Amino acid sequence: MDGVVLTSVPSALSGVCPNRVNAGSRNHSPNQVSVLRTVNCVSSLSIHPPQNGNSFLRKRHCVGVVKSAASSVGNADEKVEEPATSVKFQRTVALPGCSTALSLLGTGFREKKFAIIGVKVYAAGLYVNESILTGLTAWKGKSADEIQRDSSLFSSIFQDQAEKSLEIVLVRDVDGKTFWDALDEAISPRIKSPTSDDKTALSTFQGIFQNRPLNKGSVILLTWINPSKMLVSVSSGGLPKDVDAEIESGSVTSALFDVFFGDSPVSPTLKSSVANQLAMVLK
Repeated sequence: MDGVVLTSVPSALSGVCPNRVNAGSRNHSPNQVSVLRTVNCVSSLSIHPPQNGNSFLRKRHCVGVVKSAASSVGNADEKVEEPATSVKFQRTVALPGCSTALSLLGTGFREKKFAIIGVKVYAAGLYVNESILTGLTAWKGKSADEIQRDSSLFSSIFQDQAEKSLEIVLVRDVDGKTFWDALDEAISPRIKSPTSDDKTALSTFQGIFQNRPLNKGSVILLTWINPSKMLVSVSSGGLPKDVDAEIESGSVTSALFDVFFGDSPVSPTLKSSVANQLAMVLK
């Protein structure tokens, strides 16, 4: 991984979305240590048992990339940069409609080819309730390659009732209809026999992006509240503060998750980053 030398410092993972009740954290082994690998750096992560109702997540930082923050304990504002697009993601976020803060599990980018030229369209980061990690002990000791090829692990993440969210940050101007058409092109083939509920959900999903310009810097949140309900939030810049629509269809929500974490992901770098992180969490 480019031979980068690493250090780490502790930070707090806490906080909830406004007017929501904190769902709490599950206990973690005090000796459990994990490492978050991004495309060109490796970052260390240490999960500690809950203290006073909050769990603590050690911050990650790459020497030579992020300035030493040894005196910045508890600085939840420090960000992780997706190297191919230079988009920065917060390490923890409180998102609209969520009951707890979510932690960044990996980042990547989406590239479309025009003729033979690859053009980056957006960066993406997967956030999860850290309690999801406690349900993945069956994959303990697996390598990143084994995890990446194991669809059952990603299915387990999706089926977990805890919240998870995909943050998409556009790195070029895109017409809303064009964005939806590309997304629908990936979702629809994954729904073999759509029901009336599925069609209604897809129509609601489509309506969010019709006649909506998505300029560079626009942020789209796809938040799975549970396996059959997803919230969609869009802003012209920065994290959205409100929910634009609710999608209630298990077929649509699972198809969307498969678009990013199935056997043919639209962002291989995102899935690889998540697999690398999980391999270190579960080592």
